[in-house]
Amino acid sequence: MTMTTEHHDSTASYSQLEQKMPVAVQVLSTVLFAAFAIPVTIVALNVFWPAGVLIAVILAWRGGFAPTGTPSAPPRNIDEAVKSLMPTMARKEGQHTSGNASFDAYRHDMIERLETEQKTFEGFLTRLRDAKDQSEFDDFMNERAARVDVDTTAQD
Repeated sequence: MTMTTEHHDSTASYSQLEQKMPVAVQVLSTVLFAAFAIPVTIVALNVFWPAGVLIAVILAWRGGFAPTGTPSAPPRNIDEAVKSLMPTMARKEGQHTSGNASFDAYRHDMIERLETEQKTFEGFLTRLRDAKDQSEFDDFMNERAARVDVDTTAQD
């Protein structure tokens, strides 16, 4: 038997299979997969634990639950991983604009004002905690001094 060109073309159509699915289909497939995988793993763990562990490892190794197949590629470096976890920081670095210069200037000024206000408030909280700590320490020292005075007068 010889290989035909149809086999080679099947890999080219693989990228067509990776089209975005609607979110509802992804959620439904995840729920159905979990409804199957979790009980099977539990039963396998109860019947023959090595098989249950093997099934759990295979399911964890497989990656995502969506039927699109392959999980997303791992980030190339730590910066990409952090950016993917914090999308607001990635937008800030990328200077995402709305297309309206006046609105962008207003938003920039508002964000700066809020950041300044946040720093001021954090400073206020720090001073408030320091004052509370100092007050508690002063109360403790006054009570201690009163106890020491009572003890010295009682010994005389």
